[in-house]
Amino acid sequence: MEYTLKIFPDPEGDGDYIAEIEELKGCSAFGETPEEALKEIEIAMKLWIETAKKHGKPIPKPKSQIINEPKKRFNVIFPESLLKDVDEYRGKHGLKRSELLAAAAEQFISSQH
Repeated sequence: MEYTLKIFPDPEGDGDYIAEIEELKGCSAFGETPEEALKEIEIAMKLWIETAKKHGKPIPKPKSQIINEPKKRFNVIFPESLLKDVDEYRGKHGLKRSELLAAAAEQFISSQH
């Protein structure tokens, strides 16, 4: 999968580099060079995804897949308390309602196979 990768000098100025995967909140790695940070982020990304799967957490799609895939709007009715939980969870994880619900549906369907 082609996630959005950012590599930049450590703002604390110690000469290291930080690598982050934009779509995977909190997924970051460090290295003394950009190349080392890239190797480390590949490991961190695999671990992030494995951990999310283990704990039943949604795994965001890469932005490139999300942008290119056609979307369709539909109405959903939720109990008020569940919608409150959805909004609280998505807020903590930086997701839109639609992103969270799509990821949850994908996770549920893939777990049934």
